[in-house]
Amino acid sequence: MSDEDHAAEAQRLRAIRTAIATGDTVQMSRFKDNEVAYFAANLPLLERMIAEEEALASPMPVRRRYAAGLRFRRC
Repeated sequence: MSDEDHAAEAQRLRAIRTAIATGDTVQMSRFKDNEVAYFAANLPLLERMIAEEEALASPMPVRRRYAAGLRFRRC
């Protein structure tokens, strides 16, 4: 997966999430007078995958805070 474009993959996963939220991926099933609409998706898993891809796509964070150095001097 190192040669994969993580930003493009995150964008693709966000498009899938949008399609689910807008109802584009709804499946319809009808038996006589009964009709059921559903979609087969694991939204928490999808959100976790998006977060992982976004983390891989972003550069490593720059260290901005350092521990305070303490020096003791003898008087």
